[in-house]
Amino acid sequence: MNYEEIKDTKPQQMGELVDRSEDGENYVIKLEEDKVYEVAPIAYYVWSLCDGNSTVDEIINKISTEAELAQDQVRDPVVMVINELVNASLVSLTQS
Repeated sequence: MNYEEIKDTKPQQMGELVDRSEDGENYVIKLEEDKVYEVAPIAYYVWSLCDGNSTVDEIINKISTEAELAQDQVRDPVVMVINELVNASLVSLTQS
């Protein structure tokens, strides 16, 4: 999905953070007992912002402000991460 398709959706995180990876670089998120994912810090950060209340556009604005980067610099990477999280069932999208 591209930005225009998901900008007004409200991503909701699924699963729960259980730990950091053994090397301490990544985060471990458990979806079910037999479904555990190790995600990179940026993916964890985006996942943590998926509260079901904020739209994708609002998440992009927040990251842009915090990182002191232009929105067009963070838009595509954030959309890519959200798409990957959706594909892994770690995030669900609902219409606002």
